[in-house]
Amino acid sequence: PGGTDVLRAVKAMAILGTVSYDPNARPAIMGSPEDVLPRIEELVSLADVVKASDEDIAWLYGEGADLETVLRSWLEKGAAVVVVTRGKQGALALSASGVRLEVSADPNVVVADTVGAGDSFMGGLEDALWSEDLVGADRREALRAVDAATLERIVRHAAAIADITVSRAGANPPTRDELP
Repeated sequence: PGGTDVLRAVKAMAILGTVSYDPNARPAIMGSPEDVLPRIEELVSLADVVKASDEDIAWLYGEGADLETVLRSWLEKGAAVVVVTRGKQGALALSASGVRLEVSADPNVVVADTVGAGDSFMGGLEDALWSEDLVGADRREALRAVDAATLERIVRHAAAIADITVSRAGANPPTRDELP
């Protein structure tokens, strides 16, 4: 619902700043994967940063879909950085600059509630992009050229925020003072 309006807004605003996108699959309201995949891939093509969960990708592309293959196809569509979160298996990130990065999940985190984990991770990506001066239309090429060390800082920051969020009940992300 509202997908056409979102697409129109993203097209209009993409020239002004960094576009981040999380497909956030919701089968109960989105219809079938076949129906929504063309629009999702169009939004991916307009995005600079795409974050999805392994569950989102499994629903959209089928249970046996290879995560890295999907991420690479999103880079080919135009995204600069793509990330898939995989729960206890951590995150996998790829960049247009050729960086491939796996960040392990913290084995010491005791999961109390997974609600808000993906949104916290995405917020952490966006926060880290600001900190690394990689936000804005004028920084798009710098984001496309991101190096391995910078991408690792970005993804680790996002993972730390998600770890804190899942360690407590409710969608309760950390404050800046709580971050490592």
